[in-house]
Amino acid sequence: MEIFERTFSDIRNYIKSKKTVSFSVTGRNCDWPGGAGRNVVLAEDMAVELGNPQNDSTSSLLWTEHPDGVMEGRITLIGTDIPLCSGSSLPFGKVVLVQVSGFDEDNTYERYKEMEAVRYSIDLKGYMIRAVSQYQREWSRISREAVQKGFSFEVLGSALREEYLKKDYIHAVEFLFVTSSAEDVGELQEITKNVGRTISAMNKMLSEIDPDCDECEYNDVCDEVDELKGMRKNRDEKRMNANG
Repeated sequence: MEIFERTFSDIRNYIKSKKTVSFSVTGRNCDWPGGAGRNVVLAEDMAVELGNPQNDSTSSLLWTEHPDGVMEGRITLIGTDIPLCSGSSLPFGKVVLVQVSGFDEDNTYERYKEMEAVRYSIDLKGYMIRAVSQYQREWSRISREAVQKGFSFEVLGSALREEYLKKDYIHAVEFLFVTSSAEDVGELQEITKNVGRTISAMNKMLSEIDPDCDECEYNDVCDEVDELKGMRKNRDEKRMNANG
């Protein structure tokens, strides 16, 4: 299901327009120590903060079934890496691109929720995440000790990649991180705003017992995205069959 094909293209063009640093974590295992599930970073212990609610922040996850749609293990950074930002509270943009298989009208939304939960499952000492996914934001803190020991986007990307690849329907993972400026994060937010609306449309479509499509605020999204039309048709057919 190619729901985000146009957004993929827009993100590629966005990357091309910026000064970037890229590196690869293909085939590498994250060797950063775990935090034993106690990754609370207090303000007094913090060295770097990403995406504080007072700063611009955006976070999105997009998937494609095209084998060449994702550069496996690639991390692209626009801005400054974590070790050089000690003492800073930065705007933050994050996009996760994954290449998948076997998505259909029945399983797409459930698989999205599984992928969305991955960012909460990693356990890295000195790294704490706070996220508000319904608003496409992500807020995290890194401790002074972690920064002194070299915590970086390479460490974060490597740990996330390992978790994503544990799912048998995910075959490649790529990351974009942005810390350069509020303007760059805002531009990325504009590019990916349709992602949040598409996810919200899927959620409403599948959770409401008797949805009124004509009055729905996501009606335009469903009309524009063929895959959502298919999900809506599949939902309606199941409900008709269930009602005899």
